[in-house]
Amino acid sequence: MAKIQLDHVSYSYPNRGRPAEVLHDLNLTVERGEFVCVLGRSGCGKTTLLRLLAGLDLPTRGAVRIDGEAVTGPGTDRSIVFQSYTLFPWMTARQNVLFGIQQTGKWGRAEARRLADAFLRKVELAEAADKYPYQLSGGMRQRVAIARSLAMDTEILLLDEPFGALDTRIRRELQEFMDALRWRDGQAEKTVVFVTHDIDEALYLADRIVYMTPGRIAADLPVPLPRPRKDLGPAERAQRDALRRTLVELFDREEDAPCRCAADAS
Repeated sequence: MAKIQLDHVSYSYPNRGRPAEVLHDLNLTVERGEFVCVLGRSGCGKTTLLRLLAGLDLPTRGAVRIDGEAVTGPGTDRSIVFQSYTLFPWMTARQNVLFGIQQTGKWGRAEARRLADAFLRKVELAEAADKYPYQLSGGMRQRVAIARSLAMDTEILLLDEPFGALDTRIRRELQEFMDALRWRDGQAEKTVVFVTHDIDEALYLADRIVYMTPGRIAADLPVPLPRPRKDLGPAERAQRDALRRTLVELFDREEDAPCRCAADAS
């Protein structure tokens, strides 16, 4: 059974009394343990799709299913990182991460604190654990949000351009960390839906790339490159470059392709 299934999903919002359709008749399957990048220019509906998967919005038509069950709201099987910094301003960095961990009910207080500190170290914020969001830069706040999502150890990770505000070095390190995030401590493999408009980031991370034009899925491309992708051989680089050209052509049908250099720039 697929982990995530979208069946003829459409979504509209009221616009001066008339529905404005954002997504139209989407059909998508994400298998358990698959890393899917959703790629497309701004305004094509990527974030709306992620909100439907998170249960924050519900389809106007069709159904979103996880493990065969219709999504009717948020669940502890999913964690999400938005483009904006969704931290509680009255909590320190550690307390923000702890809050997410405690929502799962999986660990006691001591283990939850150990996990919070471990994931703050992974995003290089150990020394900022006792600082409040107003004391952190935008990139640091985003790293706290990423640490909170990863520490929750949910079956499904939903990420909405999570690295966009980070500097190049941290961005590359977190891309490599996400690439390695296939298993943790022998637990179930993660299913990841990762929204981006960066072609190279998608090619570095994805098992599949779903390319969206406004409201629709225009292409669904497998990325059969070996992992890890930091050091690809000549044949694999040629395969990656062919996929990049395909994606650039898709972007070029609408506008110039935004293509930043990701972790593997070889």
